[in-house]
Amino acid sequence: MLNKIILVTNDDGIESIGINALVKELLKIARVTVVAPDREKSASSHSLTIDGILPIREITMPCGYKGFAVIDGTPTDCVLIGVKDIMKEDPPDLLISGINQGANLGGDILYSGTVAAALEGLSQGITSFAVSLDSLKGGFFDTAARVIVKIVQSEDFYKNLLQERSILNINVPNFPVEDLAGFSITRQGYLSYQNYVEKFTSPRNRTYYWIGGERPPHEAEEDTDSFAISGKKVSISPISADLTNYSILPRLRKLSSKLKIP
Repeated sequence: MLNKIILVTNDDGIESIGINALVKELLKIARVTVVAPDREKSASSHSLTIDGILPIREITMPCGYKGFAVIDGTPTDCVLIGVKDIMKEDPPDLLISGINQGANLGGDILYSGTVAAALEGLSQGITSFAVSLDSLKGGFFDTAARVIVKIVQSEDFYKNLLQERSILNINVPNFPVEDLAGFSITRQGYLSYQNYVEKFTSPRNRTYYWIGGERPPHEAEEDTDSFAISGKKVSISPISADLTNYSILPRLRKLSSKLKIP
């Protein structure tokens, strides 16, 4: 058993299949504390509750483990409550967010509460992973959980993440573990949902909208996260907290001399 303390959260809610499968496997190798939303908070990104109260209750999860459910909390709220209060005397060595129902590939990470929780862990000085399964309905969550245990046990693989200001965004194909084709270190691709907005009028003449989207086919560029998943490989993408586009800094600096304040 590893001498590690792991904080687990998610954006699908504390009773979701993914987080329960993950906790069940992690308990075999480490000490675990769960702080997660009491209900689904998908696509909440890095939102933070600053204008309301956040009650918390301890519940027995479907896997049998007791975790802390944050009422109406976002994934970011859960990380802060876990780090700043529940675990302040015994801080985590790792934060793992997931296992999310549905992959977080390409542009998905801009909306993902799963990825945002990991980035919040990074900002709190904790080595952090975001974990997702490429399935929107059920699936092989036990496969993803076993993959994460393998990565957690490979300490040299992630020991410098904090210094490199990065998290690992891990996406697992939805197959039995024996059918996986291995691991692939990838970059974030360009894949994103093709969003649409539907407009309706209620019987009381009120306008309301429904926002949805459909995922396009997987990308063809071999080094992307989406391509890896299409080939039954676990995608591991290092995601930086620094959003600066360094490649265009020299050009913008050169042109900035032409900018004049009236």
